Amino acid sequence: MKFFSLIALLTTVVTVLAVNWSPEDYEIFNLRDKIVGDLGEGTTFYSWLNLPKGGKSTLDEINKAYKKVSRRLHPDKFHKSGKTIRKQAEDRFQRLSLVGNILRDPSLKERYDYFLKNGFPTLKGSSYLYSRFRPGTLLTFSFLFVIVGIFHFVSLKISRRSDFNRVVNLKQQIKAQAWNNSLVPPADGSDRKIGDGNGREFIVNSLGEVSLVERDEQNKMNLILLDENEINVNIGFQDSIFWKFPVFLYNKSLGRVLGEIKPKVFIPPKPSVQEPEKPKKTKAKGEKIELPNGKVIYGRKRK
Repeated sequence: MKFFSLIALLTTVVTVLAVNWSPEDYEIFNLRDKIVGDLGEGTTFYSWLNLPKGGKSTLDEINKAYKKVSRRLHPDKFHKSGKTIRKQAEDRFQRLSLVGNILRDPSLKERYDYFLKNGFPTLKGSSYLYSRFRPGTLLTFSFLFVIVGIFHFVSLKISRRSDFNRVVNLKQQIKAQAWNNSLVPPADGSDRKIGDGNGREFIVNSLGEVSLVERDEQNKMNLILLDENEINVNIGFQDSIFWKFPVFLYNKSLGRVLGEIKPKVFIPPKPSVQEPEKPKKTKAKGEKIELPNGKVIYGRKRK
């Protein structure tokens, strides 16, 4: 069904968008994990540089803080220490340099601030997965759901109207062919059988109703009335994904216990039949009499 195909497409797009980290994202994840492992849980790029304003720190404040910390952690201050300590100092200074590059780059800083606010992923296996939630997954899904829902609603409305017009045009063509391009049915009131050249047969009765002829295995003829009014062109909320998808989820879960929600059944409108106007009763007038003053009266009609 087209409905479930759209849902499958929506789910696939959301999954791809949620897990497709950029190289810059991976750089931020790796750097953050190393700093937390070195300096302790809860350490952020801002706390390491002693920036109490966090993401609201200005570029000038970031540069000053970076220079101050870099002077304190420069590897040259540890040249007399042991090999292990010197190696740790070099690695820490290298990570500090990467932190400075990220916070001084507006796009990278914005990305880091986003993960800092919404939660960082955890490294599992060879990939990063979110232990709490994926940033933007719910928002992305909701946005795509609305877009797909609107597209589905509009396309469904256009499709129904197109089907309606197609049936109307087909009936007009068949009737014109059956009645020799006349709007008046045959005088004898007979039905006319017409082929459309594509192997289909139609019957047009004296009322102008067009039926498609179908034959079963015994070659028995069955008539299917072509009625454009059976196509629901007035699409409503319950015909859209915004209603159908939540109902589908409900019927597959709570609905099995509490009772399923049945889909809306379209009932074609009944054709309006105009009753012939009844002739107005007129009173029979009697003999016309003109009075001397010019006034006209009618005498009582004699039986």
